[in-house]
Amino acid sequence: MPNITDQEIKQLHDNLLNYKKVLQQEIREELLKQGSTGAASLAGKVHDKQEESLSEMHTEINLAMMSQHQHELKNLERALKRMEDGEYGYCIDCDEPIALARLQAYPTAVRCIACQAKHEHA
Repeated sequence: MPNITDQEIKQLHDNLLNYKKVLQQEIREELLKQGSTGAASLAGKVHDKQEESLSEMHTEINLAMMSQHQHELKNLERALKRMEDGEYGYCIDCDEPIALARLQAYPTAVRCIACQAKHEHA
């Protein structure tokens, strides 16, 4: 591990696990909500084009949120795997340690600040 203490790693690990639980709960709640108010159940209640458009927009927003939650969940699982493998906290581009402050702010970070900036501008 990079220049991060065992206690700091444990705190980051706990934060990842807690956030994972929150995301999983949000996904479950959204799936349950979609089951009761999804597009299929709204279909019989839509009376005009404007309501139909709003129904479609609502469905698209829900799908986008679910996709984002699933993407975040995958990133969390990858970060936990990197911790297990002893690769957590190192930049995937330059192999230098990622600053603790960055990992605390963004615990699924895979790049140091400099490499992330390069990656975003590439």
